[in-house]
Amino acid sequence: MDKTKLYKYYNIGIQSVIIIAAIVLLYYELSKISIYEYQHLLTNYFQDSQFLGWFVIVVLLMPINWSIEAAKWRFIVSSKEQISFPLALKAIFAGASVSALSPNRVGDFLGRVFVLKKTSFLQGTFITLIGSYAQTLISIVIGFLAMLFLAFHRSDWDVSEMYLVYMIAGLFIAFSVFLYYKISVLSRIVPKKWKRIYGYIQVLSTYRFPELSTILLFSLLRYFVFSTQFVIMLWAVGIHIPVFHLFVLVSTIFFINMFRPSIALVEFVIRGVVSVSVMYEYYDYFLHQSFDSKSEVVIASTLIWFINIIIPAIIGLFFIKDMEFFKNKKNKAE
Repeated sequence: MDKTKLYKYYNIGIQSVIIIAAIVLLYYELSKISIYEYQHLLTNYFQDSQFLGWFVIVVLLMPINWSIEAAKWRFIVSSKEQISFPLALKAIFAGASVSALSPNRVGDFLGRVFVLKKTSFLQGTFITLIGSYAQTLISIVIGFLAMLFLAFHRSDWDVSEMYLVYMIAGLFIAFSVFLYYKISVLSRIVPKKWKRIYGYIQVLSTYRFPELSTILLFSLLRYFVFSTQFVIMLWAVGIHIPVFHLFVLVSTIFFINMFRPSIALVEFVIRGVVSVSVMYEYYDYFLHQSFDSKSEVVIASTLIWFINIIIPAIIGLFFIKDMEFFKNKKNKAE
């Protein structure tokens, strides 16, 4: 059997394993969701025309969210390979399916890199990681600022503690931004004697300040979209506090969620716990009130998880077939 046919069978085999694993885990996790505790609330919400209106807006923002990510990734890979927007969108959804099965979504790049025809696996991975770092950087900066805003209003902190927190946060943000714009330095750290890796990582040196800033703007726009989704959902379930404060709380929740281990398909419970904890702290220290909307926040968090994680993961299953895990050498980048 020639290599072309062998690679074809290998691709079909791996694609099948991913699809079956995703479907099984998806079914398993959805079957574990107990809505009995919240059934009455959910029934009331979905019978409320105002809630339905907000819910539809949140759902419609989902494809906008992922379209921005697709446009960003298409821009990033354009230095190595020109791809169409529909293909980029397919790759993003395929990546959502694969990342839903992996810890902290580290498998996200797999669904993207393996749809590329001319770019090698390692180069595609390094390129994709630039976009991931940009999105993480935005979450870090905004999350830190949000937490500083909340910390400023805590009456149990003295001035020296506040200055220490601000200094640490400022240094961390400055270092993160500096490292992002100096990402090309990584291409000079790898020894030239590691010819294979050195040749692949050189792609990082092609991204200068203008390109990196554009990627960062894409990431900022996407962050605004998915944070708006959460804010709208919280507002829809009855968390009627100032919108600015909702954005601060949502940014804090996103920031905390970044630093906990998880698998996307099984993290809805942890997301709910984090969201409730942040809300509790806000009501206690900021408003000096008791927080009595635990169920509402859990519902909002779970619905956002379903809309932004589960639905894209299901859509991505239809595009797994476009992933090429094994390629002929003639299709690889020179």
